[in-house]
Amino acid sequence: MYQLYYSPGACSMAVHVVLNELGVPYELKRIETMKGEQKSAEFLKINPRGQIPVLVDDGKTVREGAAIMLYLMEKHNSALLPKGGYAHAQALEWLMFGNATLHPAYGRGFGLMHAQVPAETKDAMMKNVVENINKLWKEVDEKLEKSKYIAGETVTAADILLTVIANWSSNFQGITLGSNVKRLLKEISARPSYQKALKDEQVEYKAAA
Repeated sequence: MYQLYYSPGACSMAVHVVLNELGVPYELKRIETMKGEQKSAEFLKINPRGQIPVLVDDGKTVREGAAIMLYLMEKHNSALLPKGGYAHAQALEWLMFGNATLHPAYGRGFGLMHAQVPAETKDAMMKNVVENINKLWKEVDEKLEKSKYIAGETVTAADILLTVIANWSSNFQGITLGSNVKRLLKEISARPSYQKALKDEQVEYKAAA
């Protein structure tokens, strides 16, 4: 049985949803990041980077959210990852966009919230962070004008990850999600796999409103 180390509502939720989509058995291991549990000696034995998510599969450890999702989708031959060609490349591109571009953009904002800098400086820096996030979401919205889902006409893991990240927007003032983005968020967050993850992690979904 898989073991997923997660924090409620964090990027680990995308892995949680994928596990539900696959219909495979798993066990949740909650890590309270606000309490610093990711820095505990016990957890650092599992992931020396002190980050979630982490997946353990029969004693084998997989780290980094995108890598975990790819591992699961390939292992279980999931339709969430198209098989080869341009469709495969698009699914990978947008999954990596969420993992390596959009996620860090929000991460800079969360880091800035706790930074010890003058209020005026922090406000100016946060404005830049929000402007960058809005630019990224605009790109997503424009892509969704041309296709039903971010990588084409079928749901991929990238849609799930974008939906998870979008829900972080309520932590910031000024983030704007376009109508096409909200259409996607509403559909993906309503999937049974996503609703189960929200219930299990006790997270409220706000971004689709």
